[in-house]
Amino acid sequence: MKPMIAGIFLVLAAIISITFWAFVFTNPLLLGVAAVIPGVAAILVVCGAIAMILSILTLLGGVMAIRRRMWVLALVGSILGLFTLGWYGLSSLFSLIGLIVLAMSRSEFS
Repeated sequence: MKPMIAGIFLVLAAIISITFWAFVFTNPLLLGVAAVIPGVAAILVVCGAIAMILSILTLLGGVMAIRRRMWVLALVGSILGLFTLGWYGLSSLFSLIGLIVLAMSRSEFS
């Protein structure tokens, strides 16, 4: 049961992060800061692209946790999910919860 709970938290973290960074990646000028300071829009686009890759790895880790396969990949996905932020930091919080539950469920993986 623990790997499934961890996987659900990781999948939720990935979905939240993907929606946030897709918004930032496509609309960097809407965040306000990018309109005031020149060059911030380009930095936000690059950060959005990197965070999207991290979010996809978090999603993959969540799927592996649900399937109870490849514990190391699930662990790496949960650790990388800590850096994705998301709306109001929810993605990082869900990744942390998933990481803790995943670490406690090592013996349930094949």
